[in-house]
Order: sequence, then structure tokens, then C-alpha cells
Amino acid sequence: MRNDDFEEKIRKLTKPINGQLPRPWMTAMTNPLEADVFIVGKNQSREYSNKDVPHKRHMDALFNRNGQGCRELYDEVTENKPSRTRGNIDDFVSRLNQRDIHNILETNVICYSTKMSKNLRDKGYAAGAAQGEKIFRYLLNEISPEILIVHGVDAVRRVGAILKIPHLKVPGNSGDDCVVQTERHLVIPIPSMAPPAYDNLRWSSWRDECWDGIARRVREKLSSSE
Repeated sequence: MRNDDFEEKIRKLTKPINGQLPRPWMTAMTNPLEADVFIVGKNQSREYSNKDVPHKRHMDALFNRNGQGCRELYDEVTENKPSRTRGNIDDFVSRLNQRDIHNILETNVICYSTKMSKNLRDKGYAAGAAQGEKIFRYLLNEISPEILIVHGVDAVRRVGAILKIPHLKVPGNSGDDCVVQTERHLVIPIPSMAPPAYDNLRWSSWRDECWDGIARRVREKLSSSE
């Protein structure tokens, strides 16, 4: 797909809905079509109000151009008070960067913001939730990253349903290998990066080992494809 076709589709998919601009990704890349790795959660908590953020600026920030930045806009909207989940994902991305893994797109299986993920079940959010999943499905199909790192039980379940991997599950310990290779993607499920699940003492006891192992595995996979 040509970049301008992709951008036009993203422009249409991120039109305001329920007063917010759907947020399809966080990335340092200028061309998301080159992403090798998706980090996938369930949905984001911080809303971009279309009253505060013009759609054109949102688009420029998504593509890190014209003086706008994806992370810079997020920091502005959140008044430099990122969510706990954002900080945890930052730490994980830093771990990947140390292995020279940089073409990363952080996204969600539902690219639509609610304060709590359980709010997605509310009737008033039904249209936004449907649009948010439509965005994710589009990104998955058009970009087709080699690797999907999916965090959290709900996100793993939803990605498993989309990819028709019925038994995809989150590992329960360091020796539990739940990785699945499909025809198009290496799918790596991990426990949640969002509180309170992230703070579980059992998960924290092997988190560093898990993250380092994933970074090595991703680097090996990408190196074998180069």
C-alpha cells in the first residue's frame, strides 16, 4: 500500500467519535507501515478531545511531522502526567531498544479511550469500541508486523479471537511458553502492563527475566528475516 493511501484511511478512521479522536498508535516512527513489532494492549485510558486537539494536528503527530510529535502531543494532553501503564510500556520499549529493536508501534486491540477498560461494555461506548477494533484490524492487515507482543488477559483473548488462535493465553510463570507462530505473525502473550495486574507480586518476580527473554527472541526473529 502507498503511504498516501494508508494515511487517507487513517484520517477517515480517526474522525471524532463521542467527542474524542481515536488514537491508533504511539510511535517514534515517521512511517508506521515499516513497523516490525506491535505492542498490543486492550485500550487506552487518556482521551484526546476533539475540542482541544484539531484533527490535522492529531494526524501530524501520529506521523511525527510538521513540528508535531506523537509522544509530545500525549505529554501535552496529559499535562506531563503519563498513566502508569504508559510508564511501564516505556520501560519495556527501552528494553527492546537496547537490543536494537526500534520499528515499534504501540497500539491496542481497541483504539478508543475509556477511563477503565470495563467501561467498554457500557452502551454509550459501543460505537467507539467498534470503531476502535476496526482500526486495530486495519493496522494488523495493512502493516502485518512480524511480531505481536500482546499484554494482558483481555487483550490476549481478543487477539486470539481475531487471529483464530483459540487457546492463546498469558503465561503464568517464566517456564510457561505461550508463544504462537502463525502464517504471518509471531504472537507473544505476556501478563498485563497495566495496574493492578502489573503490580502482582508473582508477576513482578519474573518480569525482568520475561522481558529480557522476549527482547532476545524478537532480535533473533528479526535478524533471521534480514
